[in-house]
Amino acid sequence: MFHNKNVVVTGAGRGIGRELALAFAAQGARVLVHYGHAREQAEEVVRQIEARGGQATAMQADLSVASEVGGFVTRACEILGPIDVWINNAGASANSEEIQGLSEEQVFARVLAVDVMGAWLCCRTLAEMMREGGCILNTGWNHVFDGAPGFANQAYATSKGAVIAMTHCFARELAPRVRVNCIAPGWIENEWAQSRSPTFRARVAQSIPLGRWGTTSDIAASALFLASPGASFITGQVLVVDGGEVMR
Repeated sequence: MFHNKNVVVTGAGRGIGRELALAFAAQGARVLVHYGHAREQAEEVVRQIEARGGQATAMQADLSVASEVGGFVTRACEILGPIDVWINNAGASANSEEIQGLSEEQVFARVLAVDVMGAWLCCRTLAEMMREGGCILNTGWNHVFDGAPGFANQAYATSKGAVIAMTHCFARELAPRVRVNCIAPGWIENEWAQSRSPTFRARVAQSIPLGRWGTTSDIAASALFLASPGASFITGQVLVVDGGEVMR
């Protein structure tokens, strides 16, 4: 489906990003695997893609640093050629070991810098480079639509709410050449999820109408569709992939 297409996935060293990179490569795309700090994981994703006969390159950039983003997008275009699909998947966590020692204000600023400013800068730069057309996919969160308590959720929902608003703005600005959509995952199986207690995991599954946690493959399948010709009349939309937990 994506034979000879050029795809960039930010934050592709692990989790959803990793699955996105593998899925597009399996469909014939040339994939740029971006990473911020997870170099070993990103290089392993590249090795897996190449072992399956695909083409991939890893590239580092700190998307929280505005001066790095423009250079990153430019280098990606130089390596791959014209970008067909760009996926803004990279995000900062508000409840991981990476934030130990930081104040709430510092954590909030860090999340906004990566999730919002990083994605915005990528989109702004791509607006000048996707002259032949293309597709941008952003990453939101299902609880933007119904809220969730606690500081980490406040920071995450605020940042992802901004990403969804940004999606709508760029979809109007870049039409008809470029389609811009957003995927809003719910509870997804990842390293964090697997570290939770069986009781917590069961409680989450019971709260989801379809009765299970989502998988990274569920998100990748949604991205493949939104980037495909089958979605050629879809732009400015948010696809919630959460098993029905949030209905609107």
